[in-house]
Amino acid sequence: MGLLNKKIAAFILGGLMMAGSAASVSAHPIRTPEGNMPMVHLAVVESAPGMMSTMGEIAVRTVGPQSASEAGTYALYGGIDASNPDVMRLLEIYESYEAYRIHSTSEAFQAYRAERLPILKSLKIIDVNGIVLEQKTEGVGTVVFTHHYEVKPERLAEYQRAATEEAVRAVRDDDGVLGMFVTAEHDAPNIIHTMEIYRDAEAYKRYVESPEYKAFLPKLSSIFISAHEVENRPAHIVLSTKGFH
Repeated sequence: MGLLNKKIAAFILGGLMMAGSAASVSAHPIRTPEGNMPMVHLAVVESAPGMMSTMGEIAVRTVGPQSASEAGTYALYGGIDASNPDVMRLLEIYESYEAYRIHSTSEAFQAYRAERLPILKSLKIIDVNGIVLEQKTEGVGTVVFTHHYEVKPERLAEYQRAATEEAVRAVRDDDGVLGMFVTAEHDAPNIIHTMEIYRDAEAYKRYVESPEYKAFLPKLSSIFISAHEVENRPAHIVLSTKGFH
């Protein structure tokens, strides 16, 4: 697990140990009770050198239990950059702005924010809109990839259709693909951020070598202006069971 033990990773690198479990494992979009896309944030957190593990310990001790009990805090999924272990990218999914307000103003979160302040080097919050938020109803992922794409504006609708179709198909049909999350920046919708969660390295390899993925790739080759992939450290992401309606 590198710098993080499994207890820490279960919060800072993955689901919040959500209460409840699905009767059987299947694929579902994360949605609000009304069937709408939830509120999504992307946080890029950088710790002081070598202090990400400590930041994770603080989170487990302070805000972790509170977040798990918040009905509107659907999921906090993240990955620590393999090439820079002081940087973590966190995908935050809330039912609504009110759910986010409850989370961010809670006593537990304020305690976490105050205690991490001396070891927090930088924090960037990016408001994003969900394009597709698809995951299994349960499972534990150990491999995380994140991507940053700049899409040609005139081909954004084409990208959104293709990405949605592939995310739904992959999570539904591939046993080892646990989650596919595609978001667009609120103020620049052709800037795309994705997160992919796989059961293990073998599942990731099986997916990228599949005929379906190889057929999907050519659809994107002329759509992107730029593309950047981030490989993350081994994780222990417990999928949230919230947000299935």
